[in-house]
Amino acid sequence: MEHLIHRIVRCIAPTIASRKPATLMNITNANGGLLDAWDCRKNCLFAGSEIGYYELKRTEMNAIVLFFNYTRLGELLQKRSVTTFLTECGYRSDSIEYALNMLRERYAVSGCPPEIGIFLGIPLKDVKGFMGLNSLRNTGCGMWRIYGDPAPSEKRMNEYRSAKDTVTRRLFSGEDPVNIIRLCKPDERA
Repeated sequence: MEHLIHRIVRCIAPTIASRKPATLMNITNANGGLLDAWDCRKNCLFAGSEIGYYELKRTEMNAIVLFFNYTRLGELLQKRSVTTFLTECGYRSDSIEYALNMLRERYAVSGCPPEIGIFLGIPLKDVKGFMGLNSLRNTGCGMWRIYGDPAPSEKRMNEYRSAKDTVTRRLFSGEDPVNIIRLCKPDERA
């Protein structure tokens, strides 16, 4: 159980630190029954936190879970450029609940849909470039493929790395991982 919580906190650290709107994680029973532990703890683990979770896909052996920061994801979905893009992708509402339901439907039909990059905090120019929806050329690769000017994408990647390092240091200094999750507030910055 404790292993699962540590693993979740390390994986979603940039989301906990309010830097990244969402993080995708595969929780599986293949290595020690983590899915069973998830099923036992998921309802209480995030109680009172700014972090929510949404299972995009579920099998007997694993769950693909999108962990998200309510405030950051809500702000992202309100951005005009993001709303326009998601509308072009077939989304009809900017509510978090609708967007997550639509994302799950698309995940069920075709696997991981490319617009998930928006939810994961990947810059719009890079998501569109990956989808072939703009004329920007691929100029690099890090946490994702970069299209066009690499500077803003690299800056965002560095913010995510820094947030992960900060939360991981808190975890390894002995701070209770459940408290790290529950103490996540909308204005917390790593």
